[in-house]
Amino acid sequence: MKNLIKKSVFSLIFFIVVITVILFWTNAHIELLQINWLFFAAACFFFLFSVFIWLVSWAFLIRKRSSVSYSNLFIVGFSSLYGALTPVQFGAEALRLMKLKSFFKIPYNESISSSMIAKGTKFLILGILFLFILIFFISKAELDSSTFFALLSGFFVIALAALFFVFPLSRRLTGKVISFFGFLSKNISLFAHLEKFFISYSKKLRQLTFKSFIIVLFISILSYVFEFLAFQFSFFSVKIQLDFVPLLVLFIVISVLERTPFLPRGIGLVEFAGLTLLSIPWFVNETLSLPEIGAVLIVFNFVRLIFPTIFSLLIAGIFKIEIKE
Repeated sequence: MKNLIKKSVFSLIFFIVVITVILFWTNAHIELLQINWLFFAAACFFFLFSVFIWLVSWAFLIRKRSSVSYSNLFIVGFSSLYGALTPVQFGAEALRLMKLKSFFKIPYNESISSSMIAKGTKFLILGILFLFILIFFISKAELDSSTFFALLSGFFVIALAALFFVFPLSRRLTGKVISFFGFLSKNISLFAHLEKFFISYSKKLRQLTFKSFIIVLFISILSYVFEFLAFQFSFFSVKIQLDFVPLLVLFIVISVLERTPFLPRGIGLVEFAGLTLLSIPWFVNETLSLPEIGAVLIVFNFVRLIFPTIFSLLIAGIFKIEIKE
């Protein structure tokens, strides 16, 4: 627990450094002084609501085999959100697993399976969307090699999670994955645990009814809709109105970069990619000034990182959802 808090604090410090550089380099304060606070508040609300909607799908799956109330699950979910300031947001997942085990005696294999299904569904949607924009948009944007590599690394994480989610639907593929883990476990003990988990996870996924899957899929799409609204209202708050297509493309690019395994929430990469794409006139269908670009990146970073983290810590403090080591 303390280790995750330290990592989150380090990520926040790194974020402040990145934002400070953007602020002074772009003179974003020119636009930030004229921010529309109503739209900014709406952006914060929409982002937090997107998290709430995703937690509904996660809680729905947890309650398939547990009697824990939705209210308690939402408290666990929101109080763990500050752990998302880690690569691929693993910290938030780890906190949820520990708290469910500590407070409600839910076994790790049960909670991990539910998280995998909820995350896998969302990653599957994001992976399909990213493939589309990779073919039709990013290939034309002439991104530098480091940004393109970061995008591919983020997509690799998403694709791997999505495949890991989909494979158990086929008994044949499940057998091959289990055999592969079994072969590797002869020399590396970690794969013995992965083999055991995959067998358990495969059984739970196949027990998921088609109706339940459609419910989780719909909730995941709805979560993305409100996350996109948070992104759009971040632009509105600094008086920028982009067309739907470039806005959607940039949103998907940022969503992929957030999952890169090298940096917490893609801090640094997200800002660099945003500056690059928003500076391309044919991409945004207009010319944005450097202060405008800097301002919207700072606003959205506050919406996606600072506000949810503060809210999460408040929930953790109010309800005292902490794990004693």
